[in-house]
Amino acid sequence: MKTEIIGTSDGSYTIKNEYFGETYHSINGALSESIHIFINLGLRNYRDSEISILEIGYGTGLNAMLTYIENMQLGNKIEYHSIEKFPISEADFIEYATNTKQISDKIAPDTLRKFGNGWNEEIQISNNFKLYKQVVDFSQFVPCEKYNLIYFDAFSPETQPEMWSEENLGKIVEQLVPDGIFVTYCSKGIVKQALRNLGLTVRRMPGPAGKRHVLQAIKHIEKCY
Repeated sequence: MKTEIIGTSDGSYTIKNEYFGETYHSINGALSESIHIFINLGLRNYRDSEISILEIGYGTGLNAMLTYIENMQLGNKIEYHSIEKFPISEADFIEYATNTKQISDKIAPDTLRKFGNGWNEEIQISNNFKLYKQVVDFSQFVPCEKYNLIYFDAFSPETQPEMWSEENLGKIVEQLVPDGIFVTYCSKGIVKQALRNLGLTVRRMPGPAGKRHVLQAIKHIEKCY
């Protein structure tokens, strides 16, 4: 698949997918967007815990690498499962990751390469970080475990409307543990309503540069006394 590596406003890089005509991350700041949404609103709710993360849309691997870096301080034991229908090539990944100095300066080269290869197999990145990258169409994906945290980072509803349907969101939201967290960059009304219909408590949060709002949704379970 044809791709193009482009710079973004915060000095980091993203990749443009020519097939969909979209970038994997915001041109207003790829790194700052991912940190704000997936790390600040998602991962940082956990410390010294055993957690399972599901990412819909592996893309450049940025969210996974940032999770690994941040977890050096948080001390969680993480099982990270990500799905992607159209993986970028290993060569494109290496070029992207090494150019993104905020990443390559913090992850050793041998470890960095593990984030770009080894699809459809479980990879032990470190003692407390296990990565499984699966090549699969979301419509064919059948989650078979429970997750504490879901990163929903698909292309936009305009480009891939089926990804954001209540039916498709439902099959992964169902796998959230009680008090599990769902985070995404998209705050469109149809997405908020779908998540509410699925029983989540939805919070519209301030967005990163170039974006007014993002969503954090929590699977609160009513307690019986």
